[in-house]
Amino acid sequence: MEKNNKIEEKYLYQSLLEYQESDYYPFHMPGHKRNIEQLPIWNPYGIDITEIDGFDNLHDAKGILLDSMKRIANFRRAGESFYLVNGTTCGILAGIASCCSWGDEILVGRNCHKAVYHGISTLGLIPRYIYPQSYQEFYINSGYLSEKIEEMLTTFKNIKMVLLTSPTYEGIVSDIETITNIVHKYEIPLMVDQAHGAHFGMHKDFPVSAVEYGADIVVESVHKTLPSFTQTALLHVQGNIVNRRNLRKYLGIYQTSSPSYIMMAGIEWCQKYCASEKGKKAFDTYMEELHKLREQFTQFKYIRLFQPQKGVAGCKSYDDGKLVFGVADNLMSGQELYDRLQKQYHLQLEMASLYYVIAMTSVMDRKEGFERLIKALEEIDRELEAVNLRNNMKQLTKESVIIEFPIQNQQICMPFEADLAKGEWVDFREAFGRISKSYLYLYPPGIPFLVPGEKISEKVIAFVEKCKMAGLEIKGMDEEHLEVMVNE
Repeated sequence: MEKNNKIEEKYLYQSLLEYQESDYYPFHMPGHKRNIEQLPIWNPYGIDITEIDGFDNLHDAKGILLDSMKRIANFRRAGESFYLVNGTTCGILAGIASCCSWGDEILVGRNCHKAVYHGISTLGLIPRYIYPQSYQEFYINSGYLSEKIEEMLTTFKNIKMVLLTSPTYEGIVSDIETITNIVHKYEIPLMVDQAHGAHFGMHKDFPVSAVEYGADIVVESVHKTLPSFTQTALLHVQGNIVNRRNLRKYLGIYQTSSPSYIMMAGIEWCQKYCASEKGKKAFDTYMEELHKLREQFTQFKYIRLFQPQKGVAGCKSYDDGKLVFGVADNLMSGQELYDRLQKQYHLQLEMASLYYVIAMTSVMDRKEGFERLIKALEEIDRELEAVNLRNNMKQLTKESVIIEFPIQNQQICMPFEADLAKGEWVDFREAFGRISKSYLYLYPPGIPFLVPGEKISEKVIAFVEKCKMAGLEIKGMDEEHLEVMVNE
């Protein structure tokens, strides 16, 4: 009898259902945390439509969608709010394009998401970088100094807009109020990538939204920290500096011409929930549990919770919803801690970096998840002491390779010029002194530490080696190779 060697195919939907039934707890986005007890139960096929009569058109909203976005703008205290169904990315691209023309100068935070660099390259813009302050202990980007921004605007007089990231991926918020006042003195717009701060303003213990501080354009990913579908986001605009007709035009260009009504309904439900009494009570409970959880971290001997000091390193305020923690003396790398929590305890965290991990929380988190995290960390902390890992484990110490963070590269040419140049692929260890055609970044969070047009330094090569040794995957490379400009 002939054996049937056919391998059974596994489909995405089947895998998703299996994962849903597993005991893995999500300390990652999306912010709805698959908490189906609190979320509306919809049949997606039953409500999946297109721009039929009575349901408006996102790109020329005059009816139900316009009314929906007006309610959100009122709730978020914005001049206008726009649905984004292609994520915050399309809002970033549209915001840049609406304020800048080909060849313009733009002041951007060097720790911006890769979408910002794509916008810069596509429009042939000249970036002037403002570097954030940093916490060297964990290699964490902090806030921007307002006086440095004023210095840049005084030096480069042709800058057409300022684009900053606040909060950072790790939850650090810059002094947006002061920065907004400075930028407006120069009569140019400030755009804030508030992707990780859609929940700001939902509770008094969270930071204030950049919208309330007067930023001209604010984009936020509602799916990251609020109960909404992946890929959903909002763009808020206010004031008279931004040409709103231009903004609408570019939103139509960078968004799909067939926006999902399911996603838009999801954003609407999310904002309605947050504004309701039920939502407000849920945020009160969430914040109480979050404070208890953060207090429990103080019991650990080896596991350290990152808690930046306000007023230091450009940190104006901090998002307590982000749990950023690592192991003392680097006895475990971030990747090792991440893997341990995922494989042994079925706790799926958001990301691992060299020296820390991030567990994202939201109003949809359950007490059971917090308890599982603390129990797992208690066991790991006891083991670190019991086996005396200080002496018996290979330590990952920063002393082996000293790297000033953030890495500040020499810019040789503009990103769009590097994109157009001839390229070749070389081993990254042999790339010293070459000009990059590659974006190199860890994902998440997608913040490039090397951008096309920048010179590859020993620090970049050392950082890549350090990340690879720690088990982290560098995006933008083909195994051990990266693309550089051909020397001519």
